[in-house]
Amino acid sequence: MTFPSMRDWLFSAKSLAAGALALFVAFKLGLEHPYWALTTVYVTTQPFAGATRAKGLWRLTGTIAGGAFAVAVLPTFVNTPSLLCLAFALWVACCLMLSLFDPTPKSYAFMLAGYTAAIIGFPAVDAPETIFTTAISRCEEICIGILCSVLVHGILLPRSGAPVLRARLTAWLNSVAAFAAQTLHGRVKDETFAREHRHIALDGAALDALFHPTRYEVSSKAALLWLPVLRENARIIPGLVSFITDRAAALCKEDLQAHISVQPLLHRVAQWLSDTAPSTQSKPSDSVIDDLLMRIGDLGNCANTKGNWSGVLQEGIATRLRELVERWTQCLELCAHILATEPNEMQPPTEPFRIAGDTDFFLVAMSGVAISLTILIGCAFWISTGWASGAGVPLMAAITASIFAQQDDPAPSIAKFFWGYLLTVLIAAVLLFGVFPAIDGFPLLLLALALVYLPAGAFQAVPAFAPVALAVVVSLATAMGLGSSYSANFAVFANSSSAALMGIAFSVILNRLVRSVSVAWRVKRLVQADRADLLRLAEGESGELRSLMIAMFDRFEALAARLDSTDATSMGLVELSDLRASWNIVQLREVFDTLTPDLQQAVADVLKSLADELRSRGEASHTLSRIDAALNASMARECPADRVAALSLAGLRLARFPKLPPPSPKTPNDSLGCVAA
Repeated sequence: MTFPSMRDWLFSAKSLAAGALALFVAFKLGLEHPYWALTTVYVTTQPFAGATRAKGLWRLTGTIAGGAFAVAVLPTFVNTPSLLCLAFALWVACCLMLSLFDPTPKSYAFMLAGYTAAIIGFPAVDAPETIFTTAISRCEEICIGILCSVLVHGILLPRSGAPVLRARLTAWLNSVAAFAAQTLHGRVKDETFAREHRHIALDGAALDALFHPTRYEVSSKAALLWLPVLRENARIIPGLVSFITDRAAALCKEDLQAHISVQPLLHRVAQWLSDTAPSTQSKPSDSVIDDLLMRIGDLGNCANTKGNWSGVLQEGIATRLRELVERWTQCLELCAHILATEPNEMQPPTEPFRIAGDTDFFLVAMSGVAISLTILIGCAFWISTGWASGAGVPLMAAITASIFAQQDDPAPSIAKFFWGYLLTVLIAAVLLFGVFPAIDGFPLLLLALALVYLPAGAFQAVPAFAPVALAVVVSLATAMGLGSSYSANFAVFANSSSAALMGIAFSVILNRLVRSVSVAWRVKRLVQADRADLLRLAEGESGELRSLMIAMFDRFEALAARLDSTDATSMGLVELSDLRASWNIVQLREVFDTLTPDLQQAVADVLKSLADELRSRGEASHTLSRIDAALNASMARECPADRVAALSLAGLRLARFPKLPPPSPKTPNDSLGCVAA
């Protein structure tokens, strides 16, 4: 069994110190709900200083927004309970859906604005005149908890995430270089290529998760902002390598001698990738890069004169090799800038907001439906029974459904939280009715709390215990209703605890009925999203290659996180096949207006046939025949636009029909001239 490390225990001790400080300040100020300050410390505190600051900032923002909504809505609808419940349910659902669209730490503000309104509003239904005071009190206590957490974890005893981010970036780029080099050397077999590629994708996605909160650290902020640009270039490298090796494999079947002649250049590029990996600490030589690009250009020029399938494959290899060298060079330059110890004058890039490519609008909508139904059913139960503590049912349902909404199937995690909360209730009962009556003073109170919070905080780092430990540290103070003076009432405690447990149970049931999806279903949806992008391009919708690639690589990383438990082969998945096809279609459309008239018609026929196939109105065999016809019409052309079309058509064929034999050669019509670009 895994146990917490020394670093985990130290982290827990720091959290306990921050929590004790927050509780002490709340007691001294005589605040109404001092346990909110203690709970905020444990909710806000993260392993790295930047993440703690980010969560604190957006928790305060969300608290203010949620409190403002509760203050505005509760007095208006307090006499119409059904409208009041509907207003809160819709608010929480809308806030949750907005949070699911934002992949940055700001998403926490949206989510918190939703269920904070429930936390403030539902208990105040019987005394609406106190709603403003309650909202102000919560904001004050949340602010105290945030300040104490940031003080301890972000200022006095900070742990910076920037060095960890840089170390992981270096390791990831080393993995990318090693993977690309080994693949070009022919040492990565087909059966291991997909697995290793997915592993690299997962490590890259983990970089993003660390990057966003690290931006909130002051040190090296400007340089770190270049990491998304680096990621955008580096995660294309394995895709480019697969494009190259696909063509090399096809060339081996078509023209063995040509395949043999290309191998030295592939090995040379592979060796250059290995030699320039960040771990070697060697700067890429301009002379070596120029020599590589010259050799690649020679291969492309030689292949251009052949006018057959073999020549198109060789020219395609040269084109992708050139892009591989250029992109890797850009990656190394950006990496050097990010890792530099001295600041330079390179301005950080602008980073417009974007929705992650793997965001499923249907799942987002279902998350909103699930949480709104849970709240409404909880409110209906509360109102129909007249239960004095019944507000805890929709309140806890809103909290738990929000916290776990990003998962494909939130129900199992919410169920684990249920058992963790049940343990929390038992611990709270022991402390409230067995320990607290026998002690007096803040030091002894802190000692009693430390016996629970210290181990629970450390065991949050152990995956097997994390759900239960999380429930304890974020719920214990609230479950006890911890105040500056002892006033425990068993009936009140039992009622509030029962209501909270019932709310969590409602959340489990409704999420299981409405929101839960299987891994296979989620994978299928991701594949369908790629296919939808491909269809839009085939039907003529404008497609910007950069945004398309970003979205498709986002989905690929989401797939990589799920395919450990799903057999990709049995699902008929071909690695990045839709991205490869889309890449080539965008290039076809970029040169379409400059193609010769007959080739324009041939390309239009290809795209129409592909669109019909994707809409299940045509056969794949018809698409293949159209591609081959267009290829035979373009392979012998020499004008630049027609050559690009030939290369793109070849790439489209390899992406859609990777295992089929090469197109049957036909005599091209050389009498047709080029249209000037």
